[in-house]
Amino acid sequence: MLKYSRDIIEKVLDAVDIVDVIGARLTLKPAGPNRFKALSPFSNERNPSFMVSRDRQIFHCFSSGKGGDAIHFLMEYEGLSFGEALRTLAEQAGIRIASPLTAEDREESLRQELFELNGWVNGRFQQHLSDSKQGIKARSYLEQRDIPPALIKRFGIGYALPDGNDLIQAARNKQFNLGLLEASGLFRKNPEGWYDFFRDRITFPIRDLNGRVVAFGGRDLSGNSPAKYINTPETPIYRKSKVLYGLYEARDAMRKAGRAVLVEGYVDLIRCHAAGVEYAVATCGTALTEQQAALIRRYVPEIIVVYDGDEAGLKAAVRGAGVLTGAGLKVHALALPDGLDPDDFVRRDGAEAFQALLDTAPDFVTFYANIRKNQLNSPEAKADAARELFEILSGVDNSILVEEYLNRIAEALGLSLWTCREAYRRFMASRNSRGSAVSKPTQTAGRTFSRDDQMFLADLLAYPDLRGEVALELADVEIENPVLANALEWVLEQDESVNNQNSEKLRGAAAAHLDPDALGLVSASMLLDPHDRNLAEPFVRERVRGLKLKYLEKKSRQLTESLRTAERNQDKTRVVELLETIAGTRRQMEELIRASRGGTASTVK
Repeated sequence: MLKYSRDIIEKVLDAVDIVDVIGARLTLKPAGPNRFKALSPFSNERNPSFMVSRDRQIFHCFSSGKGGDAIHFLMEYEGLSFGEALRTLAEQAGIRIASPLTAEDREESLRQELFELNGWVNGRFQQHLSDSKQGIKARSYLEQRDIPPALIKRFGIGYALPDGNDLIQAARNKQFNLGLLEASGLFRKNPEGWYDFFRDRITFPIRDLNGRVVAFGGRDLSGNSPAKYINTPETPIYRKSKVLYGLYEARDAMRKAGRAVLVEGYVDLIRCHAAGVEYAVATCGTALTEQQAALIRRYVPEIIVVYDGDEAGLKAAVRGAGVLTGAGLKVHALALPDGLDPDDFVRRDGAEAFQALLDTAPDFVTFYANIRKNQLNSPEAKADAARELFEILSGVDNSILVEEYLNRIAEALGLSLWTCREAYRRFMASRNSRGSAVSKPTQTAGRTFSRDDQMFLADLLAYPDLRGEVALELADVEIENPVLANALEWVLEQDESVNNQNSEKLRGAAAAHLDPDALGLVSASMLLDPHDRNLAEPFVRERVRGLKLKYLEKKSRQLTESLRTAERNQDKTRVVELLETIAGTRRQMEELIRASRGGTASTVK
């Protein structure tokens, strides 16, 4: 990240309240004095484990291990870089940030320049559309599609002129450098030079969660292009797997409605908004990804998938339903009559008819069974259908939810629940034995620390006098867990003026020096109330013994292996040395065990 001064970072953090920052994005509920909780936006859970502390100005998500200050929340939640998150909070607080101290991170600078360029390009496309002469063909097309002027303005729809030199010449006249123009994906090069990628097309700006234009989609008006729709290729600010068209515009409506509607194209989405369904988002022709599903899950617990009615569309819907279900969303599905898409259906039958279909959309299992009902006339067909539905469930890491869906599958396919359960068990066993690529997510490094780890650090942060003794005790101890090792090293390096009462100083220092996983552990520790002083000392003492014992156990195993090697090599001198070292190591282990049982006192005072 770019190097911003510690003073400016702390000034920005001091000027905002993390409860306000997170509360504007999540529904927070009181969880004690100056503490709040919410369902995690980073994982699928039914009981809230996402905690926010107002007095310490930090958050911690116990289900995902993520944590930190307001800057790190925006980085995780909105996918921002450090500099972007810092500037977002600075703007909110009315603080002007000077240029960073160094410019060694050119990628960050390039990202900002691309945002500026895309914003300028979008403005130019909009000017072309509104121009009385240049935009006449594009406006005529939009009128034919019955797209209201208010939505043209809201979604920033524009027009790229047929002249392939318009945008490139204007960009060069604006002094945008050629390297930036090339990185934007908005231009192409042939032997004669650079030319515009978007030519004679209606343009749809694609925005990130902050409303910044990251890419464009374009609909051909010439009738001569082999591609009716094209998109900006991926760039440093646009990763198509992480962006949904219309999400920026739909977020508030999604929260209010408690659900989202997923469609496939730009015009379908805009038609949904015209029909009053302002909680629609679109994939724009790409297969739904886990990142996109996670984005939707941040805002709503439920989604309705509107799919094209052919066989390819059904298979795409099945794949998408698996991704959405795996993200913890309750999935409903809808196929519009006569194979119509949302745009055509709403224009033919009206907004109320569309709303009625959405309100009665069945869950995906029932929907799938209804679509396949004419094909489910044999045991083999039912088995095939069950396997497709089981594939959807394979990504669900919630046994209660799996059981609920198995009930629905059994009912929809006319199977007994026991038969359905057994078939699913065999399916999963077979799938796991194949080492399927679509397996349950592995535990993240951020979740490898325990409650004891958190309390250990909480006590050390609260009572500076314990830190020096612990540092001496563990000076020669290698801690196996790298997350704990990193976090503990940082805690032990803090001087005596640092304790859990000056949390602002703590969170700033932690954010500047720790990797994300270790920061998550420290953040979790800062959210906990430490033991009383008389209980903290014996607890810390016992944790130190445990860490030393674990290290010595590992050392003993390594020494024993070395002894076997020395014996095979008949190296008598080495054998004697190793026997003495092993004996000494085992004596140390026995002393620690006796001390843990109350036999001796620890040096941790």
